[in-house]
Amino acid sequence: MDVLDKFFKKFLYKFPKGYPDINDAQDMLMLETLLEKLGVPLEENRQINSATKQAISYFLSKADPSLGFKTQTDIKRLGNPNKIAPEKVQQLFQDILGVKDLTIYAPRTGPNPSGKFDMYEFTTNDFGVVRIILSGGGNRGEKYEQNFIKAAQELAGQPNNALPPYLQTLYSKLNIDNTKLSSNDISFAGATDTKRDLNPEGPQDVGETIADIIITYNNIPYFISLKNKQGSGLYSGKTIPWIYEKDGEVIYDPSKKTGSSDTNVIFDILNIDSEKIAQGLNNYINKEGDVDTYSSLDIDTNAFRKLLASSFGYGYYYVQETSKDQVKVVPILTAEDALKAVGKISKVEIKYPGPNAKQVTANVFTESETFGSTKYQITIRNTSGKLLPLSLRISKL
Repeated sequence: MDVLDKFFKKFLYKFPKGYPDINDAQDMLMLETLLEKLGVPLEENRQINSATKQAISYFLSKADPSLGFKTQTDIKRLGNPNKIAPEKVQQLFQDILGVKDLTIYAPRTGPNPSGKFDMYEFTTNDFGVVRIILSGGGNRGEKYEQNFIKAAQELAGQPNNALPPYLQTLYSKLNIDNTKLSSNDISFAGATDTKRDLNPEGPQDVGETIADIIITYNNIPYFISLKNKQGSGLYSGKTIPWIYEKDGEVIYDPSKKTGSSDTNVIFDILNIDSEKIAQGLNNYINKEGDVDTYSSLDIDTNAFRKLLASSFGYGYYYVQETSKDQVKVVPILTAEDALKAVGKISKVEIKYPGPNAKQVTANVFTESETFGSTKYQITIRNTSGKLLPLSLRISKL
């Protein structure tokens, strides 16, 4: 009872619902970790989770990248955005992992916490017992990319005026005659790792890195970054090490804020107050203190403009869905194009956590020749809906 009393007193605020949801994989993973710290042994589950993480990593290193399998935030999940058929996935598990005694658990049956996806439990010689939840379908942005390239490949060789409006617009901008293209000239690059670092020196050539589609025409590769109407993510950073929990309290430890990481640079340029973040999160835990509102930020606008332009980079065509079957095509081919895409910063504001909010939100308003009046949003929050650790994202709204 002492252990449980200690648990309920110190840790329930960590769970989004105020209690651990047994049907939520992230809640269960955190619960296991917390109970182990309090001396409650959960060795078997810990070993299976570790084995599953290793098995998924090995599987991804051996599987054909074109199949599109990917890691997920939950270490027990294997992303299947291309919806590879279950029987083919099972055969791949057999060929790559040497599966024995395969059991499939439907959603919310047996050890499967997912309410939507099947869990594959099996034994392997190299990893022992493994439990993989096969999640599929992809998000709307991924589906838009897949539908776009599928149409481009299937319609290669047709006259331009026979194409959907979005392909006509793209090929007109690129001066491409579709009758001279074959499906082999159009390749999907969206399954590769497109992460890149921010650079305080300004935008860098990232065309090949950022491309979702590569079209080769007259021996020239055209790198294309696709965004659906909701697609706005520009940068996703690592977790922030200098704001963390200790003895049930959120603290800011300046000794851990060292080096020249992207997050450090952004915090410094925007004059973000880490102590105020920690205090705001403690106010959220205790439901006390004042509710924060937006206040102006005085920043080095030229430095942040260069940093923001580096999140775009250059060397590609930015293609964004504007309405059904329509796109806007923006050539971002040079460093100057990337700076023009950002434009001039007109206003910066920030809101810190408080009794009713657990994230930092900073808005940067710009006027751009390319995109017109635009708002960029920097959020600092836990991406799983919990309190900590925090990570930083930049989005174009």
